[in-house]
Amino acid sequence: MSQNKSWLATRLSGVPGPIMGMAHMLASASSISAINGFVVHLSYSMHVFEIAFFRQLFGLIFMAAIFLRGGLRPLMTRRIWLHVIRSVLNVIAMLSFFYGLTLEPLAKVISLSLTAPLFATVMAVLLLGEKMNFHRWVSLLLGLVGALIILRPGFQAISLGALLVLGSNAVWSVALVVIKVLSRTESSVTIALYATLLQAPVALVFALFFWTAPTLEQLGFLVIIGIGGTLAQICLGEAFRYADATLVLPIDFTKLFWASLIGYLVFDQVPDVGIWPGAFVVFLAVFYNAYKERTSTPNR
Repeated sequence: MSQNKSWLATRLSGVPGPIMGMAHMLASASSISAINGFVVHLSYSMHVFEIAFFRQLFGLIFMAAIFLRGGLRPLMTRRIWLHVIRSVLNVIAMLSFFYGLTLEPLAKVISLSLTAPLFATVMAVLLLGEKMNFHRWVSLLLGLVGALIILRPGFQAISLGALLVLGSNAVWSVALVVIKVLSRTESSVTIALYATLLQAPVALVFALFFWTAPTLEQLGFLVIIGIGGTLAQICLGEAFRYADATLVLPIDFTKLFWASLIGYLVFDQVPDVGIWPGAFVVFLAVFYNAYKERTSTPNR
């Protein structure tokens, strides 16, 4: 096994970083879309709060098998309460997002979720005291225009599902600020492990109110959601490690294509007229912000 791993590592070492980054982002985007499809499918027979718990449980088992084989050293921390706060925020964001998936077409949920980096920019300014410069204002206003194109207030009512997804983005952006603070003293492995370790019991508290014993078929889907969701997050982190955000962010936009395809073929969902143009405007806002952040970094 180790020889095979060594051979694979050797072969991949010759692949240029940008290609590796784009490949990881493509794997993450397609996996996340598929996982969301599985969540919608399971939501017809079990509550999304229970699905969220099993997502965390099987993700925890998978993460522990990878990172705790050599002992518990990765769990050493002096900032346990920050990990707890981050985990509670993550669970609230996940529950809101999963519930939104059951109320809105997949494509609409994904298009609204693209606004998450813009929420993160606002929270970094409010909670960390980062400066709100010109390009950040431009990206936020552009992102707001994109969101309005998707939601089309005045032409249609802003639904509960849309509000849940946007609320999930807002809560997740606060969690990102906590992660940024944690990253100053904690390793990425420690942060990821505590996320899965603490989120499972928090999610269980919500799941118990709607608990039904899962069937073997449902357990199979839940294992896929738990492990696949964890792998998707790992691939996302690797994508940004291998390549610049401005290179891999366009690949992340393919989530909307996969979501539209799955929604149409599996759930007979036809994307609303404002989804694609609105999502594209939101993407431009995120891409512009990432590009300006990268080019302005040397001058700080």
